[in-house]
Amino acid sequence: MSFLFEGIDHIQLTAPAGSEDEARRFYSGLLGLKEMPKPVNLRGNGGCWFICGNQEIHIGREENYTPPKKAHPAFVVKHVDELRTRLSEESVSIFEEEPIEGRTRFFVRDPFGNKLEFLEYHV
Repeated sequence: MSFLFEGIDHIQLTAPAGSEDEARRFYSGLLGLKEMPKPVNLRGNGGCWFICGNQEIHIGREENYTPPKKAHPAFVVKHVDELRTRLSEESVSIFEEEPIEGRTRFFVRDPFGNKLEFLEYHV
């Protein structure tokens, strides 16, 4: 076998049509991610893209949108407890799931119902 996986370029999350401003407020305004310009040939599709470390988060619009129940990205965060505090102060509902040894984690849902996990590894 000659191919080798080198990482993940981006994740695609979806949102209802016309929700780009709300996505910007959450992902850029609240989480602090930098928005990046979409390629010119894709701008007509709506949605918006953000930088997250060396990866990208693409928020695409979906007609008849229904958020996934279980599928989710997990973001590695330094000082995850500070993020938890910030989100709580902004009235974002935080929920827990089964703990995993060696990491602190929590979950939220974005304004469109996408499940997001934030975690920090203990060294």
